[in-house]
Amino acid sequence: MPKRRKRTGRIASALTIVRQARAAAKSALESLREEIRNTTTKLAKLVAEERSFRLDLFGAPARRGGRGPGRPRKALGKRPTAPRRARRKGAPRAEKFFRKLGNTFSLEDVRKVAGRKAGISLAQWSRAKRIRKAGKGYQKIPA
Repeated sequence: MPKRRKRTGRIASALTIVRQARAAAKSALESLREEIRNTTTKLAKLVAEERSFRLDLFGAPARRGGRGPGRPRKALGKRPTAPRRARRKGAPRAEKFFRKLGNTFSLEDVRKVAGRKAGISLAQWSRAKRIRKAGKGYQKIPA
């Protein structure tokens, strides 16, 4: 009995179909891009025509925010700014809070002294290695 030949016709025909579909999609995309380019140029021409038409009818375009009737002239110079807060004098506040505390203290003690800035003060002191956690509270590290 003779050997059968392998069938490769199906795969080859499928690949040719895919190639043809890709080529068709590529040409369709290119024609779409060309159409978009043409439409964009036509639109640009129409916009330019509209601008010139309006200029002929109404004159120069009005500036936005320009001075019209009933609008006072703006004073030339710098714009007014909000007044600045006065600079704080003396040592940083966290330092003042730190001096008021004893050698061992709790979070409640810091809250009594620092108020809502207690968390910030604790974070500053721990980063600077000035306090450490001790039991339920904190302890000052001798310098």
